[in-house]
Amino acid sequence: MYLIVAEKPSLARNIASAVGNSVRRNGYLECPGYLVTWAFGHLFSLVDIEDYQGGMPASGKARWTLDNLPCIPTEFRFELRRGENRKVDPGIRGQFDVITSLVNRPDVEAVINAGDADREGEIIVRTCVRFALRSEKPMKRLWLPDQTPETVRAALASLEDDEKYDDLANEGYARTYIDWLYGTNLTRYATLKSGKFLRVGRVIVPIVRAVYDRDMEIRNFVPQKYYSVRSAAKTGGEIVELISKNRYDADKADEARAYADRLNAEEAVVTDKSSKTDRMFPGKLFSLSTLQNLLGKKYKMSMNDSLATVQKLYEEGYLTYPRTNSEYLSTNERDKVRQILSGVSKLGYPVAFRQSKSIFDDSKIESHSAITPTYKIPEKG
Repeated sequence: MYLIVAEKPSLARNIASAVGNSVRRNGYLECPGYLVTWAFGHLFSLVDIEDYQGGMPASGKARWTLDNLPCIPTEFRFELRRGENRKVDPGIRGQFDVITSLVNRPDVEAVINAGDADREGEIIVRTCVRFALRSEKPMKRLWLPDQTPETVRAALASLEDDEKYDDLANEGYARTYIDWLYGTNLTRYATLKSGKFLRVGRVIVPIVRAVYDRDMEIRNFVPQKYYSVRSAAKTGGEIVELISKNRYDADKADEARAYADRLNAEEAVVTDKSSKTDRMFPGKLFSLSTLQNLLGKKYKMSMNDSLATVQKLYEEGYLTYPRTNSEYLSTNERDKVRQILSGVSKLGYPVAFRQSKSIFDDSKIESHSAITPTYKIPEKG
């Protein structure tokens, strides 16, 4: 028996559906040969500064002070995630108890990490299993570029040792530790120094700085009047507008008029004419940022709404993994693309397969390929 620990309930349901013949139990699904359970994203978080320095007061509220800053732990410690009241949510506690019970069952011979195919998914499941497991068991990795039943079954048939993804896990833990060091220490320091709550973080600070710099540019901008010279002569029944590259400051209006008069005194002659046919190729495939940019411009969708939309399409099996910065596919995905295009063409879209370096380029892919549709075609409704 294998225990599959998914990052979230929706992924667990998709995996169980792909395996087939699943029976719902309390906090998990049972399939032939597999038990499938889930986390709710991050069940664990790093402890607070006070937990490294004598413990949190009984009230659960610590008085911030400069005396314990900066706090740089020699070893970071995790605990079940707490709410604003410093209490562990009963749902989180209950689900972790389910994971603990399942992972230690004698008939479970190995654990399968089914976190999302990224660094966060890797450490979400690793952390749960690490704290739940009482004795060592083999750990495998289920790597899913999309959540279609075909992909899930193929991935289950080609599991790899989770050790192969140690570097990915190290990257995830490093980001977690850096965010804590930066955010926790500097938020407290900035708040204590300013006398008002100021949130400091690795991401929010450069964003706020970019907004501030742009705001100052707008505030300090001084409009300047200038003159340009342009022609709008009618040629062959069409108005052809020509604009000179020369620009004249507001106090040089006479120079601009003199230049225009000099041009008007001349007669323009067409000395050559040529025509050519250009081929326009489609744009690149989508990364998450380019897809969100398009959805924002074309449909006025906010970043949060577009992310939620593509994430839901991924979880329902219609899109490949969305959190990618690549705009290319790997060469071993060519057959898959042919099958996808075959399904899309049945909807009446004139699509054709094209082998091109602008589409398939292994050197341009770090971990995930560009976002594409999957074999699963949504029904019209």
